[in-house]
Amino acid sequence: MLETIFGPTIILSSGRVIPTRWVGEQHVIEDLGFIPSFADWVKCIRPEPWMGRTRRIEREVEPPYPPVGGAKGT
Repeated sequence: MLETIFGPTIILSSGRVIPTRWVGEQHVIEDLGFIPSFADWVKCIRPEPWMGRTRRIEREVEPPYPPVGGAKGT
């Protein structure tokens, strides 16, 4: 996200060019002591009841099918 907002590099007042990603990584390391992996991040998500509710999308997307063998009585 930093690179999207600020671009791939930042130019310091001294003229030195540094990668924006490096600045973000250093900030996270200062705050957390490490850069968490995706697995670290996911382990901290507490499941909520609404996260497990699903509905059958077929009823909303699929058109009703005609009976197999065509219409009867014709």
